[in-house]
Amino acid sequence: MKARVRVEDIHSKQLSWLCIEPMLISVRGRDMAAKTEIYRQLHEGQQALFLFYSYHNHTKSLAEFYWFSAYNIIEIKSWHGIKNGMHFFRLDEMVTLLDQIESLITDKNRVDEAWSEVLPTDLENDPILLQRTEVLYATYQTVAQLAIAHMNKIILQNQEMYLEVE
Repeated sequence: MKARVRVEDIHSKQLSWLCIEPMLISVRGRDMAAKTEIYRQLHEGQQALFLFYSYHNHTKSLAEFYWFSAYNIIEIKSWHGIKNGMHFFRLDEMVTLLDQIESLITDKNRVDEAWSEVLPTDLENDPILLQRTEVLYATYQTVAQLAIAHMNKIILQNQEMYLEVE
């Protein structure tokens, strides 16, 4: 399963997104079983892009970043897969940052073996959590852009695996 990319988009800063966009759009709003079915049809590099962008596209604000990090860690348990995907692309700085984000969420929301509910007001009600989250979010924004540029480069070097040029 490959994405069709226009020749003029080959050198786009959005190349890695364009390579996985059709797959993610096809499962938008569908249940986890449908998402898992599509995911399993992808090769390892595409799976890495799938999980990264399913997370990254929901980090447009500090609150989203906090909530979707927790959601991926606690609810859908995709965090390990996101980290594995970053390992696949040899993005060690991103893996380290993801570990730090996981620690933030675990420190705040894990009580013994149970998880506390993640609330939209968590950041408003906890100044230390807010400060830690702001620092991680600022770092994430920078590291994510570097990661995307690196993934784009890998895709360009391995076009036959990721895309069909129209």
